[in-house]
Amino acid sequence: MDLHSRRLVAGRYRLHSPVGAGAMGTVWRAEDEVLGREVAVKEMIFPYGLSDTEREVLRERTRREARAAARLDHPSAVTVYDVVEEDGCPYLVMELVEARTLSEVVRSDGPLSPQRTAQVGLALLGALETAHRQGIVHRDVKPGNVLLGPEDDGRPGRVVLTDFGIASSVGDSSITSTGLLLGSPAYIAPERARGLPPGPPSDLWSLGATLFTAVEGRPPYDGGDPLLTVTAVVTGEHEPFVAAGPLAPVLESLLERDPDRRLSAAEARAALLPLASSAPAAPTVATPVPLPAPRAEAERRTERTTALPLQDLHDAAAGRPPSPRAPSRPAASPATPPRPARPAPRRRSWAPLALVVAIVVLAGAIVAYVMSLSPPDDGPMTTAAPTASAPAGASPGPLPAGWTRYEDAAEGWSVGVPPGYERSDRNGQVQFRDDERRRTLRIEASPPRGEPLAVFTAFSAALEGSLQDYEQLRLEESEFRGLPAADLEFTFFDETGLRVLDRTFVDEAGGQAYALYWQTNARDWEQARPLFDQVLETFAPRSAQ
Repeated sequence: MDLHSRRLVAGRYRLHSPVGAGAMGTVWRAEDEVLGREVAVKEMIFPYGLSDTEREVLRERTRREARAAARLDHPSAVTVYDVVEEDGCPYLVMELVEARTLSEVVRSDGPLSPQRTAQVGLALLGALETAHRQGIVHRDVKPGNVLLGPEDDGRPGRVVLTDFGIASSVGDSSITSTGLLLGSPAYIAPERARGLPPGPPSDLWSLGATLFTAVEGRPPYDGGDPLLTVTAVVTGEHEPFVAAGPLAPVLESLLERDPDRRLSAAEARAALLPLASSAPAAPTVATPVPLPAPRAEAERRTERTTALPLQDLHDAAAGRPPSPRAPSRPAASPATPPRPARPAPRRRSWAPLALVVAIVVLAGAIVAYVMSLSPPDDGPMTTAAPTASAPAGASPGPLPAGWTRYEDAAEGWSVGVPPGYERSDRNGQVQFRDDERRRTLRIEASPPRGEPLAVFTAFSAALEGSLQDYEQLRLEESEFRGLPAADLEFTFFDETGLRVLDRTFVDEAGGQAYALYWQTNARDWEQARPLFDQVLETFAPRSAQ
């Protein structure tokens, strides 16, 4: 047995083995040697590089969790026994629940049936309603914080909501005032991502996202990294319903962006009750097929709790300098388009890829968590020559020596790619990166949403309140081979000096808008800028294919 895992905390709690771990802490199976019972002990782990102030914020998070959870009396809320500190590290002592997380169940066994999902939803609603009556907002409802106990004589097991560590209570000061946004990207309600105070409706949105994952087997939003995922939450469309069946209208109403139009707890309960009891007790899972590896990774990625200073902790932990990345955005699209009433199911759009919101944190900070691996390429590069019969105004130029032509079969455009650039796909974006020189090219296609300059004017205004150290350098009308276009040039992340030129235009037929996004280190701008002009010369819109 590892001696470290057998250590004694506060002279009383003997740690035995870890039962769970995340970005912010490790939960241990432990023994209370005073009372002679098994308990769970949550040890707070401070991420690398935090200041003393930020460490104190996270200590307060644990104290807050103890205070919040200790006030709750509900079978679906975990019981907290004690909170102690040792060597400056806080520990939370709570009941040991023999169960798997909802994340683990979905990942290993497959999605839940709609009926079982409704049952889980009712149990979680009970815990949340109890918390809300006490003035407590959980703020991190997600599959990883939901425990599902084993079945008992064919009856569904206990459902428990855990981790009130970032809960807010009436009378408590904000723990985000230092510039930390706490939460899990795919499960943060849109109003919280915009910097508005959390409330009970925020928990209900997160509940909807959690139940979506439970029944569909994938999170409702996943932009590939935290910045893009939160952007998708605020501006995009969720994944389409496939398995939700009668749950779809309930989930749709819980995922309503406007908190004033979102289902209340009472309305959600009334909607879930008939679904939970509409058929005989169902098995815990509807389809006992494990998730494919990429989807399982996406589900894990979107659940990681963000609570970070202005640095990329992944690079810091590896001894590398920070590597912030600008998220992308839809071509010729308003920064925050109006959201009409939407029946379910709905078609997914390109809007989740918008750069507009990034992660908005209080005090003007933007945080980036551990960046996930990019999905595998799903399209080869070819050296096919451009079509000679391209219409006027859209004919691409020849490829420079050593370049290859990438053709997007789904959207019908193509572009020349310089040597040394690796392609990745981010939920609809096509991206090419030269990691050695820190240069990035992104290309996006979407339906037109307005005149290019008007779109970028609104877009820039949104960025000013969203990106750290955002500074607009140039916003003006431009052209793309005779077609009206707009250019937005800006810098952000002043500490590392990233500079961007984004050009958007609508094709000659007026049916497709494009954005070509070029990002480099500011100090490399003058050398790298001519390369973007060469890329533009090789770009062939769909009408030119």
